Amino acid sequence: MHDTMVATDIKRYGWHCLHVSPALGEKGCVFTYSIGFAKSYGAPEIAVFGMQQEKAHSLLSECATLLRNGYVIRFDVEDPNVLAGDYNVIFRPVRPAYRGEYFGTAMRYYADKAFTAAVMFLPDRQHRFPWEAGYDYVPVDEALAIV
Repeated sequence: MHDTMVATDIKRYGWHCLHVSPALGEKGCVFTYSIGFAKSYGAPEIAVFGMQQEKAHSLLSECATLLRNGYVIRFDVEDPNVLAGDYNVIFRPVRPAYRGEYFGTAMRYYADKAFTAAVMFLPDRQHRFPWEAGYDYVPVDEALAIV
């Protein structure tokens, strides 16, 4: 049933948004990721960690709009195109060993077709990223471990 909804959303909207929460009592961070960016736009699937579902969906929706208009995601560079207010994001590729654990529904959707995945890192109010001293925004230790 869920896989049918994923395929239907990708056909209708170009992508599907999946929010993942750890099971009760399990460790882990909430995260949200796209499914369909690779098929529809030739882009990596994107995940954001530690954010409320609505906010994460809005960020990924902005990425989808940009991609539809020819935007190209580049890894490991500050990108000013996604957020307003003079804030940059940085996309970092997910190591292949973690794709199955973190992008399982996307892997089922793509079956034997290869796809790339990335984490979108957002700065805190002082424009610091998680790997910089003093970072104070959403928890992203888990995200840092898979890129």
